[in-house]
Amino acid sequence: MSAASPESGGAKPWIGPHGKAVHWLELHLTYTCPERCQFCSEEHRMQQFKRFPVTFGRVASVLRTHASRGVTRVHLTGGEPTIHKRFIDVLALAKKLGMRTSVGTIGTMMSRPDFAARAVPLLDEALFSLHGPTAALHDHMAGRRGSFDQVTKAIRTALAIDPDFNAYVNTVVTRDNVHALPNTAALAAELGAKLIVVSNLTPEGNGFDRYEELAVPLQRLSEVLPLVPARAGTALVRFFGVPMCVLGEHQMLSNDLHWDARVTVEWASAPGKVFLDDIYTWDPGRKRVHAAPCQGCALNTVCMGVFDRYPELWSVDALRPVAREPQ
Repeated sequence: MSAASPESGGAKPWIGPHGKAVHWLELHLTYTCPERCQFCSEEHRMQQFKRFPVTFGRVASVLRTHASRGVTRVHLTGGEPTIHKRFIDVLALAKKLGMRTSVGTIGTMMSRPDFAARAVPLLDEALFSLHGPTAALHDHMAGRRGSFDQVTKAIRTALAIDPDFNAYVNTVVTRDNVHALPNTAALAAELGAKLIVVSNLTPEGNGFDRYEELAVPLQRLSEVLPLVPARAGTALVRFFGVPMCVLGEHQMLSNDLHWDARVTVEWASAPGKVFLDDIYTWDPGRKRVHAAPCQGCALNTVCMGVFDRYPELWSVDALRPVAREPQ
């Protein structure tokens, strides 16, 4: 739906720096999850806000408000968003408002054929979490036995309902699974994923608490990440949270180049209350900084650099700045 549609009331779109308009809404639908991923960026927030369910009334208000300002797509996240009691109703309302819909999920409910049969026709895409090519490795990463079987079943179930469904895969890279990353990409492609997002560990939540233990050295990333595209079959590949110079010949697959401004709606707190806050993000930085070697790099206007915790702990000598062309 455009800002000029009948339900928009003629409201002006959200406009940020450099004239960027926000068309993407990321909505935290739940603050609970049956898994305990070793790297979970939302763990702190789930602990803080799990006592406060996000009601359908609040969700409806958020969707209508942002649709009226020109938002055209919504990504539902959590926690695990599919366990929200009115998840299907949320999708239906978003579609009524003309939004493209997506969900980030571990497959909890999408692995159930009866649930998936209702959800898939209302979803434009789903980003499934897959963190290893075997049950042993993925379940270790996710902190729950049976997680691998669940998420792979969810992908297969969605594609059985609609063979053209946009099934995407997100895999978070830590020291525990980086060795298996090419095989994880190969499995995702075999399952039918059209897009594979390789996410470098973010220093948030558990990822912050365990960053020194789990973060992969840049040198190791530079050895493994360039192997992924060849194992991804026909799936697109995007690398999140990785300095572009680490990607070698695959620099153009950096998510920094394929990212849209967005508004994130999530619980926030003030003395004596909690409230749903709108957080506007105009670039893909997310706790990333330009380290010393980045300063003269020709890519530093588009590459967001390294996560801020990394240079506090380790050398950044593995960065290979790209020389600027002579004027």
